[in-house]
Amino acid sequence: MQQQITRNNIVDVFRQSQAREVKNRFGNLAVYQEKFTGKLKTKEDALLLLDDLILRKIVEEDIILNRSSTGQTCTCSVFIFGLAEDALTKANIENWNYLIKTR
Repeated sequence: MQQQITRNNIVDVFRQSQAREVKNRFGNLAVYQEKFTGKLKTKEDALLLLDDLILRKIVEEDIILNRSSTGQTCTCSVFIFGLAEDALTKANIENWNYLIKTR
């Protein structure tokens, strides 16, 4: 069975979280070990950028809705599939200017 990757997993890797669980699960990935000149300070900023990649159809996700047996509540699970087939081409032609509030 393929491992399911969540939005939080993606954000934790790109923010290079030092949490033991994250390091144990993703610490061997090249992108986790890469030295970035700048990092996003907040998880919220990283999630907004991931949402933008999804909206631009560069990252593909799957949303699973499940209704409870009583039918009164629903649960939602969001998983990342990966990059779109033409993700690199799309990324190279997009405008990537963002305004991020600093404190």
